[in-house]
Amino acid sequence: MTSGARDGTLVVMTPAAYPTIRIDHERHGDWEVELPDKGSPVRCRTLHEARRLAYRHAAQGQPVELVMRDAYHRVAHRELVKPT
Repeated sequence: MTSGARDGTLVVMTPAAYPTIRIDHERHGDWEVELPDKGSPVRCRTLHEARRLAYRHAAQGQPVELVMRDAYHRVAHRELVKPT
């Protein structure tokens, strides 16, 4: 990843190494939540249920990156969630 500096030169930016929680919309309408410490994704019927699970898990420990993707795996939402 690169970013333009004020003088027009490009500098390399390294992404932060946070655990990632992914919410993926499946073609059949369900949502899958991939948690960093779980082996297989957790299936949810609604986006509301999937987001609730993701935020509840994110509030427990270190900061995590939350990535929500649509049925075509395009990133629809991304944020860094810090525990409260």
